[in-house]
Amino acid sequence: MPALIQNTKKSEASARIKKFYSAMSQAILLSENDNGSAKEWSKVDNIDINPDTGIYDDADAQNTEIYFNNYLKKYFKYVGTTKDKDTNLFKVLLNDGSSFLMRNGSCIDFIFDYNGDKIPNVAGRDRYRFLICPEGNNSFANSKQSFQTYAKKQSKTRNARKLDCESNPAYCAGLLEFDNWQFKSDYPYRL
Repeated sequence: MPALIQNTKKSEASARIKKFYSAMSQAILLSENDNGSAKEWSKVDNIDINPDTGIYDDADAQNTEIYFNNYLKKYFKYVGTTKDKDTNLFKVLLNDGSSFLMRNGSCIDFIFDYNGDKIPNVAGRDRYRFLICPEGNNSFANSKQSFQTYAKKQSKTRNARKLDCESNPAYCAGLLEFDNWQFKSDYPYRL
């Protein structure tokens, strides 16, 4: 019975992550038709986390909300927005109970949580990272795409992506993308 429950959980997570990636890719494509390449969308400079509190400055949420309103709001279906109480980041709530945080780093980061506020709220387990990078940022594997997963440029094999995911769960979306959004039996984290 536990194996059946785990397989059901993996299937649901896989479907939601794939749906989010597809819906966001489509929204960005539609927005690019009106607003030009996402790689050239206007964003403010990187806003860092407060090292003492672990909380992001209010300006991060404000600036990513402006970015969302300018480029994604009318192209993406969602239930509502808020500021995340734990991180202070701009948060978008989706109708299936999932959500994503947006962060203004060197790229615009999307932290997708397939089960929303339900625990564990941990990278690699229920949170997966995606991003839109400005023109000239070629640090990630799919630098030709506007919307992409966190995946190192040099990690071209499944084994390399798995090692990246094991060492830093932010890279787990890159492994899942490589595995066609499926959780293989050797996926490094328990859902």
